Amino acid sequence: MKKILILLILVLFSISGCGSSTKDAAIEASNQSGAPAAWDSNAKNEAEMGLDGDYASAARPEDRKIIQNAEVRIRVEDIEGVCEQIKDKTLELKGYLNDYSVRTNENNAHADISLKVPSACYQEMLEFIVKLGKPDYKREYTNDVTNQYIDLDARIKVLRAEEESLLNLLNKAETVEDVLKIKAQITTTRQERESLEGQFKVLSNSVEYATINVSLYKPRNSDVNVNVENLNVISRSWSGFIYGINFLTAKVGNIIVLFFTALPTLILIALIIIAFIYVRRIRKGKNNNDV
Repeated sequence: MKKILILLILVLFSISGCGSSTKDAAIEASNQSGAPAAWDSNAKNEAEMGLDGDYASAARPEDRKIIQNAEVRIRVEDIEGVCEQIKDKTLELKGYLNDYSVRTNENNAHADISLKVPSACYQEMLEFIVKLGKPDYKREYTNDVTNQYIDLDARIKVLRAEEESLLNLLNKAETVEDVLKIKAQITTTRQERESLEGQFKVLSNSVEYATINVSLYKPRNSDVNVNVENLNVISRSWSGFIYGINFLTAKVGNIIVLFFTALPTLILIALIIIAFIYVRRIRKGKNNNDV
């Protein structure tokens, strides 16, 4: 009986040991199979966080690429003096003139200035210009080129890496045919890269420097004289007399110009009428003779 009890106890211990080892093996296998999955998940999350972080960084207001522009039309009394002030202020702010033209005649003067200043000085320059005269038109607008900026930068980096790889292949090329093919690919890649770099440079300059287009004008002398409210009766009468003469001269001049413009047509019509009358008289004379 004791032997049977001892045998049963040994069998139970044996079963218990097998179950424990099986459980441990299962746990170990589970850990081994689960570890890569957990790593892959973490790696994926880190990659996604890094990618989202890049886009979030580019989307932050301080990281966005904004082109600033303004258009201003100002009435001034001294065209040349105001132009000089604008040029001096532009140079003071480390900017430059992009275009400049002045047109003057007896009655009026007009100037167009296109200038660029660092984006950080944009508002300062615009406020300075507006105070130089009486503005009657002002427009400010921006252009967000963040996506275009990021896209160009990424494409340039890819082309540089591709060009470097092609140069490495060129060093390892063994046949003339391979050398020619690789050189052709290098030329194409380099041309595309240089073209994109040119676009990127222009875009970067537009972001770094704001553009302000200024139109200056001086009112006509006739407008200034007529619009003065405090003129005495004699001066106002004289201005009205001069205005009447100018009006009459302009109208008479227009009539004279119109007459000479229509003169060839009038001559042709007159010749046709004369010819018609002449032919009619000849026919009438023949009819009288026949009678």
